[in-house]
Amino acid sequence: MRKDLVRTFSRQFPVPTYVVEFLLGRYCATTDEAEIQEGLDIVQRQLSSRTVRAGEEELFKARARESGSVKIIDLITARLDARSDSYVASLPSLRLIDVRISPELIKEHERMLTGGFYAEIVLAYDASIAQEKGGRPFGVESLRAIQLSKRDVLESLAAGRYQLSTEEWRNLLLRSVGFWSQAV
Repeated sequence: MRKDLVRTFSRQFPVPTYVVEFLLGRYCATTDEAEIQEGLDIVQRQLSSRTVRAGEEELFKARARESGSVKIIDLITARLDARSDSYVASLPSLRLIDVRISPELIKEHERMLTGGFYAEIVLAYDASIAQEKGGRPFGVESLRAIQLSKRDVLESLAAGRYQLSTEEWRNLLLRSVGFWSQAV
């Protein structure tokens, strides 16, 4: 990860640095300067349109209402609502604490129940549910984890480690901390 690219976005958006690093890793993972510039433009657009700044909460909610859904980058947590026997998610940047979420998404991303993680979220709005008494019009339509979202990650990492030679493992570790060399 080129830290100079990370500094380009430092403190501009209300997300942790590792979220910016994730997006840069996705769109700027090349040495070609033209492709890097194109990737930087994509990262800038995504951070500008998907992060909720203080005071913009109602704007994003209104966009979801008007268009049916909105894409955001946020910390997502979830809990079981025993009264309705359903899961509900919380999205702090929008100040929403009762967002509908499917049991399948909870099962796929258990870490929502143990502190949460940052994700790219498609937040839907259903006006017919808003009309119901106690209805929850906002719902998580889909999400893409930015952080690890499963609890058994160490077991998966250990299993994957055994499939690599010592040299491949060393190269993976070096690359993951920002060294681009193929060999030590």
